[in-house]
Amino acid sequence: MLAIIGMSLAIAVPLLARHVTGASLNAATSQIRAALRGARSTAIAEDRPVVFRGDPGGGYWLDRRHFTLPMMAGGERLRVAIDGGAPISFYPSGGSSGGRIRVVSGDAQRRLAVDTLTGRADEK
Repeated sequence: MLAIIGMSLAIAVPLLARHVTGASLNAATSQIRAALRGARSTAIAEDRPVVFRGDPGGGYWLDRRHFTLPMMAGGERLRVAIDGGAPISFYPSGGSSGGRIRVVSGDAQRRLAVDTLTGRADEK
């Protein structure tokens, strides 16, 4: 009986860990998309550029303010990187400099693409 329970746990735990990682990545990606929408809106409303930067140590920057993302179950921070390393600027016109953002946890990742013309971010 104990052997069956042990084998069941050995199979189930890795599957649950992957599910938790995926859910955390999805939540973080949604949080970043909301922040990007807010940055675009602020740029339009305040008639000034707003800059988004990823933080490979965990979280992201909007202008000079740092935001952290939730920690993973194992205590790992989700990393946010922009392909090419350049920050993404949102302009008063509603457009942006564009770019691709990666939210990374271990081997798993989600990608967002920020459109140059509209400044909108979509998952890719």
